Amino acid sequence: MKNPLLTFALVASVGLASCSKEDALNPTSDATGFVSQNLIPAAVKTTVTNTYPSAQVDYYVLQSNSLYGANIVVSNTESQVVLDKTGEIKESFTRITETELPAAITTYLKDKYAGYTFIHAGKKTTGTPVTYRVEIKVADKVYSILFDETGAMISTIEGKKGEKGGKGMGAAVSKLALTELPVAVQAAITGYTFKNAVLRLDANGVATYHVHAEKDGKVWDLKIDTTGKILSSEEESKDDIKITKTEITTLPQAITDYLNKNAAGWTLKNAVSVQKDNVTIHYHVVVSVGGTTQTYMFDKDYNYIANAGKGPKDNPNPANFVITEITKDQIPATAISYLDKTYAGWALTKAVSVSKDGAAYEIEVIITLADKKYKVEFDLSGNFKSARKL
Repeated sequence: MKNPLLTFALVASVGLASCSKEDALNPTSDATGFVSQNLIPAAVKTTVTNTYPSAQVDYYVLQSNSLYGANIVVSNTESQVVLDKTGEIKESFTRITETELPAAITTYLKDKYAGYTFIHAGKKTTGTPVTYRVEIKVADKVYSILFDETGAMISTIEGKKGEKGGKGMGAAVSKLALTELPVAVQAAITGYTFKNAVLRLDANGVATYHVHAEKDGKVWDLKIDTTGKILSSEEESKDDIKITKTEITTLPQAITDYLNKNAAGWTLKNAVSVQKDNVTIHYHVVVSVGGTTQTYMFDKDYNYIANAGKGPKDNPNPANFVITEITKDQIPATAISYLDKTYAGWALTKAVSVSKDGAAYEIEVIITLADKKYKVEFDLSGNFKSARKL
């Protein structure tokens, strides 16, 4: 039975499959998305029944013959649970409201995604540490963002709005072990040192894997399909502001519309989005039209840039950031107080003052806490803006 209330993404490790029963593929032993209970292992159903007696339950397949999800309603409490095929609960989550999110998370969202629309959020209710997953919408994109117990961002998955009713991104399970990945995906990251992975299902139940892995001293965010094809790769910045490029295979709709109008018959050869400190500054698109190659540049709002040159380095007006290293004594007292309260026992790795186009912009502090590392951003007065787990 499909409960209409259960449309929120799971916290930390699980996201709700965006395909409903009506949208799901015809059930088979390899089906993903919402499926008949007949396709769910008895051990999974037994655990759910014993743990949540008298609950309303919808089952779905995350990874065939491996991982299963259950959407559960007990009274007015909505939960989602991920189990393996033996019926062991890997993680469970409870839906929460936006006002129940830690202040650090809402501050981060307002700073990084101005004007966002909140969709749903969940809080991890099994094990420690506590983690949060928040799903928001900005323009035509949906972001599923994972935060740790301090409110620091751990990872972000970007996707289009759900095809049916705008429900957003598909199911996701984080903290997958290397051995839980399909053989083809494991083969695709040969030569990398595996860190973690997230499984995502789109509105049609098609799985992709977001894998964090290290190679040659750099950490990469790889998007890989079930056949082992790497769909995109992005180098992650560990410390300071850096220029990064992300290969994209699906163009934003506004860019597609422009090309349809101005380059009729085009086919995509390659495209990258260019980011500065994880903020997109422009898009570089190369297409083939009638056997000739044409290059187009678009700004962060998808507006065409005339005379942009041959590559991303030719973008005419990216913001000019200047970084100056500062000492702990130069960090505003308000920022120090925040760090002491949120990350008790923290140690300074590096602090920088950032200017943008000649004007003072923000303070960035890299800290360690036990075996964890964070980048925490503050405004010039020391007020918290955002944090990211490195």
